[in-house]
Formats: sequence, C-alpha cells, structure tokens
Amino acid sequence: MKRSTILGAVTIFAIWAGTGVAQTADATTTTVTAATGTISHLNYGSDGSIQGFLVGTNILLSFPTNPCGGVETLGVVGNSITYSGTASTATTGFESVLVTSFTNNTSKVTYTPPTSGSTTYGPTSGSVKQLNYTGDGSIDGFVFTPSGGTTTLFISTDSRASATLTPLLTVGATVSVTGATSAGMSACTSTSTLEAVDASSLTIGTQTIVIAGGGNNNGHPGPGGPGGPGGGNGGHH
Repeated sequence: MKRSTILGAVTIFAIWAGTGVAQTADATTTTVTAATGTISHLNYGSDGSIQGFLVGTNILLSFPTNPCGGVETLGVVGNSITYSGTASTATTGFESVLVTSFTNNTSKVTYTPPTSGSTTYGPTSGSVKQLNYTGDGSIDGFVFTPSGGTTTLFISTDSRASATLTPLLTVGATVSVTGATSAGMSACTSTSTLEAVDASSLTIGTQTIVIAGGGNNNGHPGPGGPGGPGGGNGGHH
C-alpha cells in the first residue's frame, strides 16, 4: 500500500460529509494511493442499504456519492479491488477510507466521484426522445440527442417551466438547448449514468423560452432521470 506523508491529526470527533463515517479523536489522516485488497464483508447503513466494504479485518471503504444502482453494484465478498482515497486511522488501528477511485479487479467495474463545477453547453440543436415528469404530471426535463450525434443527454428544465413547455415539447420535436453541464447532476438510467444539462433556454421553432435559474446548476435539483426514482417516467421531485 502506497501512502503520502501524513497530512495531520484529527483532534475532534467529526463525521465525513455525506458518508456517515466517523473520525475518532486522535486519528491520523493520510492519502492512500492504488492500495489493493479483498472485500471481506459488506457494510450496511441504518436503513439496511449497503454503504461500503470492509477490506481485510480493519479497513472500511466508504463512497462520497452513491453510484447508479447503489454501492452494491461495485463489488461482492471475495472480489479483489484497487482503491485510492483519504484514510483516517484510529489509535486502535482501524482505518476508514473515503474513496476517490475504485476498481474491482474481478468484475472490472470502476468508480470515480463526479467532479465539481460546470461547463457551458450549447446552443445545440437536436431532437426530443422522451419527456420526463414529476409526480403531479409536470414536465421537468426530457431525454435529448444532439443532431448528428449518438450520445443521449438528460435536459433538466425544472417543473416551474412546465406550463410554458407542455404545449411546445413533444417527442420528436427539434429543440436548441443552451445551458450548463455538471457531472454532479448526472442521472441514472437502468444501465449507466446519463450526463445532464441544466437548461437556461430552449428554442423550439421560432420561440425561445428562458428558464429562470437555469444554466448554473443552482436552480434545479439533480434529475431522477429515466428509470430513476420519481413519478411518471422517472421525474425528480
């Protein structure tokens, strides 16, 4: 196991954001790079869902974001793995690692947390493949394929724009999309992650609809996405 220089000592009790992994008093923090091991058992949260893996007898791996399908898609007991991350080691020798990269050497499944920040998207013209709905029937986005391309995207419009978009958006319609992409917004499909675009404006025919709060990834929640949780065709709430 390769390690960098110790970064510091934790002197207070804290919970790693979004993981539920506790750091105990006087634990030391190090960077773990390309460590290898074998999953010895699955680790569960209070709701019974799989939260991470125990490697050997004293190394607990946790993940800052939940991958599509859940942590259980990343490995099972007995799988050989390679991982990197930030480790907190207690005086007892027990080590909690917040994973930054993970490869299952047995199944070849990989995991990398989404990056922060956003990138301007469009204007890009393409066609509507499927509408996305919230539980009350409002349109909150659509599945989109750019003209001349094969990559499918999820366009998030937020349900506040539904009244304007409902009479204009139809499956097969040509739409020009302007907005911003963010890996942190990615939606889950049944088999993979679908990149999402937070739309700031849509041009349909001769009409341009400006979406308040769009394009900065602050106005819209992340999409449930096709096949994800939510009403209708997998809308988010």
